Amino acid sequence: MSEPDSAGSQSQVTTWWTSVTKSWTTKTEAVRQWLESHRFTGFLMRSSRRFGEIEGKHLALVIGTNLFVALIPLLIIGYAFVEGFHPHRTVGVVVVDTFHLTGTTATTVRDTFPNAKAGRTVALSISVISLLITGFDISATVQVAYARAFKMTPLKGVQKFLRGGAWLVLLLATTGINLTLRYAVATRSSWFLLVAVPAWIGLNYGFFLITPRLLLELPFAWRDLAPGAAMCTVAAIAVSALMSFELHKWFSEYGEAYGDFGIGLAIMAGVAIIATFWVWIAAVMGIYWERKAGSAVVARMEELSAERAHS
Repeated sequence: MSEPDSAGSQSQVTTWWTSVTKSWTTKTEAVRQWLESHRFTGFLMRSSRRFGEIEGKHLALVIGTNLFVALIPLLIIGYAFVEGFHPHRTVGVVVVDTFHLTGTTATTVRDTFPNAKAGRTVALSISVISLLITGFDISATVQVAYARAFKMTPLKGVQKFLRGGAWLVLLLATTGINLTLRYAVATRSSWFLLVAVPAWIGLNYGFFLITPRLLLELPFAWRDLAPGAAMCTVAAIAVSALMSFELHKWFSEYGEAYGDFGIGLAIMAGVAIIATFWVWIAAVMGIYWERKAGSAVVARMEELSAERAHS
């Protein structure tokens, strides 16, 4: 009798566990559907899913590495040339004033970014070589991110490099103006903020609006790209505020603990956040474009992209 009773008890336990599992699965699915239907949480879930579909972490790693190697030195030497290699106007001074660094941290940051007057030729050569080797790889990787996010075919051949190069120039110009505005806000009167903030918002909105058409060479309607560009601009404001807070803390903590190497670690952490943000906004732009354009326009664009790839 013990064996049948044991078998019956085991069967009851299995049935109970199956029922509980099914119930929890049903409830979980209901919660997921409810979250998907909500405007804010649904957007976060869709963008997170699209970020995973396009292998966002890998793309962000490639962009972040190349960004640190190529664009950071170029920005440093570019600012040095703009300021005429002035000994008291270096990138280090800008960083100190922008993030309100003091004490030993400020001294470490200033020493990390010298004016490079003595070695301007070498510094310029390194920056240009770094840009040629890895800078264009940044634009190519961003092109892949946008193509995957919009479910289109990436550009090939000459057009890939021409449009990637144009986007890279636009990126450098936008970044340079953004840094200039940030520094001006930190060092001038509060009235300047009334001018700088709208200019910063307009500049970044235009950058996000132009990027899909520039990188993918497809006739996206501006009105279909506008919602995604607006969302990316709002996200850029949030990320910029977060970066300002975190970099101030990282510069202080890493600089005190590891000196110049710590400043480098802080910059690498900031670059990683920026690279991840760039890939994420590609996913955001793709999602909002599909919603705004509609299935008919999306299908037509996919056909156009496929035809261009085989031409």
